[in-house]
Parts: sequence; structure tokens; C-alpha cells
Amino acid sequence: MIRVFDLHADLGEALKKTYDGKTSALKEHWIPRMKQGGVGITAAASFFAGRESWEDMTHEVDMVRHDIELSGAKLILSKEDLAEPEEEPAFLMTVEGMCGIRDNVSLKIRWLYERGNRIGSLEWNDQNELATGNSGDPCRGLTEKGKEAVREMNRLHMIIDVSHANEKTFWDLIECSELPLIATHSNAKSLCTVERNLTNQQIRAIAQKGGLIGMNACASFISDDPAKRTARTLASHARYIADLVGIEHVACGFDYGAYYGAKEGHDLYSPEMTQNFIEGLRAEGFSEDEIKDIAYRNVLRFLNQYL
Repeated sequence: MIRVFDLHADLGEALKKTYDGKTSALKEHWIPRMKQGGVGITAAASFFAGRESWEDMTHEVDMVRHDIELSGAKLILSKEDLAEPEEEPAFLMTVEGMCGIRDNVSLKIRWLYERGNRIGSLEWNDQNELATGNSGDPCRGLTEKGKEAVREMNRLHMIIDVSHANEKTFWDLIECSELPLIATHSNAKSLCTVERNLTNQQIRAIAQKGGLIGMNACASFISDDPAKRTARTLASHARYIADLVGIEHVACGFDYGAYYGAKEGHDLYSPEMTQNFIEGLRAEGFSEDEIKDIAYRNVLRFLNQYL
């Protein structure tokens, strides 16, 4: 079994349903399923849609951190903590959306970092004080406060995620960030024409900056044809991006619907199904060595350089 580093999982949403502060919901409900699918490292996202306050953000981040600690699993905070994925899962904390940051930007970015978050997106699909997501004004991008957030994240080596940014914000981030960017959970728009996927120009820009793109298992991002929304088709996105910019820029960021209650009818919507994607990569003609690069080695190399 080839183990995987999953760059995006909405574990904050999953934990809200079962968290009691005393027993680990991860340990009880999710770690066994991760082990079954060979997911050795998971980026545990605290998710904020655009309505949440700073207090909401701190509450969820603390919940995610506490549940990881209760589980007894390893928490990755620096490059010294990185190792090849093992049977016992480890976690890296991330933030998806920063709508609660409306003032004291650098101070609040530092708080997120100090609580363990090492990857963050300034927005979800919303339009907030920092940036603009896919559902916001297409002419609006990164704000002055957003530029302050980018500078502080660069200073801390907190990696910026562009997966939900609209095109204006995306290109502003490319220009503003001194460090590489990653799209933790995005596919190729040339193969599936949803707004959330990346154009060839965006894929090239991420690669030229030294970044990564995590393959997203969300069904509607895989194919315009519902009958083709499968692990095998998702592997074709990996092939397309590898051929366009190089295999070293391809990773996994599954955004499994199981974590937030989506019951999708294909073969890749929960962590125990992860090896279906590995089989899809084999069907696309990737070698076993190349599959290991996509599964985890590209992410480890990136984090070893930039954490």
C-alpha cells in the first residue's frame, strides 16, 4: 500500500458533530478510516465560510488542536517533524478562510500560526476584509489588509493556499507573495469547467513559483459528465498537470465529502477509498516511483524547504 499525504480535509467540520473535549473524535471515528485507506498524513482544516467572527475562528482552531492532542497522533509543526507517512496517521493544521480577521491582522495571523496552523487561505468562496473568493466580485482581489496578511505569513513561513481565490486575488497573490503558493485542493479547468478549477495559466504560475496542486476528489470538480466522476478520471487530472508543468508540482488534496456530510456516489469520497486514486494513477501510466511523488514525496520536499 502506498501511503498518502492529503493536503486538505475538513476535519473542523467533522469534529463539530462529535467533539466533547474529553474523547478524541479523530481517534474514535476517523483515524481507523484513514488507516484503512493508507492516509498517513492529513492536513486538518478549520473551515470558515464567510460569516464567522474571530471568536468563532479561535474556538474551532482550539477544538481541532485539542482533538489532535487527545488522539495521541503526531502534530507536524516544523520540518523536524516531517517523515514518510506511516500506518499511524499524523496531522498538519491548516485554515480555510480568514473572514474573522477584520483588524489586528498580523497579530491574528501570528495567533493562528502559534496554535499550529502551517497553511492558510485568506478566503473561502466569500469576499472578506482580506481577499475575494470565487463567489465574490470578480474585479476585487487582495485588499491592503490582505497584503499585510501575506507579508506576515511569508515572514512566518505559513504557506498560502490559493484554492478558493478568484482570479483577481490569485494573480495578486502570485505578485505579492515572496514564497511559493499551493492550491491544496484544485483540479484542471481544461478537463472540468467549474470555477474552482485552475486554468492552464494559473497552473503554470503556481509551478513557476515552485508550488503544488493537490488533486481534489469533490465529484463536481472531476468531470462535467456525472458518469465520469471517478478516481480514475481524477488521475487524468494528475496526468494532465504533470504533462503541462512537471510531476513535481502534483499532490493530493482530496477534500473528502465524508468529512462534511456529503454522500457522493463515486469511488473516492472518504479516506478509506484513497487507494482507488493510487490505482487510477497506475492506470494513467505513472510508475511506482512517480506515484510515491504524487502521493506524498512532493509535499514532503516542499515542506522541508519552506516550513
